[in-house]
Amino acid sequence: MTRLIPAFLMLFMAAACASSPAPTRVGAYNPRFEEPPPSPPMPVPGTLQPNAYLQVCGGMTVSNSPVAYPGGWVEDFKPIIVVNGVVLVTVPTNDACLSSGFGIRGGTFHEGIDLTHRPAGPVYAAAPGRIIEARMSSGYGLQVLIDHGNGVYTRYAHLAYLDPGVATGREIDYGRPVGMMGQTGNAQAIHLHYEILTGNYHNPKGSKGLQVRDPFSFPAYDYLFAGS
Repeated sequence: MTRLIPAFLMLFMAAACASSPAPTRVGAYNPRFEEPPPSPPMPVPGTLQPNAYLQVCGGMTVSNSPVAYPGGWVEDFKPIIVVNGVVLVTVPTNDACLSSGFGIRGGTFHEGIDLTHRPAGPVYAAAPGRIIEARMSSGYGLQVLIDHGNGVYTRYAHLAYLDPGVATGREIDYGRPVGMMGQTGNAQAIHLHYEILTGNYHNPKGSKGLQVRDPFSFPAYDYLFAGS
């Protein structure tokens, strides 16, 4: 899969600088292609390298699938989004496909998106923040909830295990490993269940009192910093 240019990996640090370097716009996907352009050299293993495109998983029924081009590539996919002023990665794992979208599924509401990779792949923090939950639950299985500020949170569920150092109360940087895709809790296959939530965590229901949001509904972060 095509990845974003390496300069993007400095996005969160560069965005905080007072003077910004010249931006370079991410090119729009061309629907004439059934395959994305050739990939650049592979990144160092174990780091988040956001993909510029997302493909719907083949060979399975994908609930609430967004509109896709021939070949299964999601139309107008936005790899980097802005939620209440917080810049987030839309897919916080490498080379995954979409196995379920956001919305009504089988009579219940699916509160996030499901991402699959074979073999199971690492899961990373979509933005810097503070871990406010890192625990086992009956439905989500082993899950992590990160507070990114400005009333923005992300949840990573059904994990097989947590990365060392991931614990409630710890700070985590953008792109740092959270854990490994798994099948804990109410999951029928190995995958990552990923949620974006907004609101105030300090309510009687905790994270269940937050508003779940469709990751594909937010505006794109349109520019990549080319360097200093």
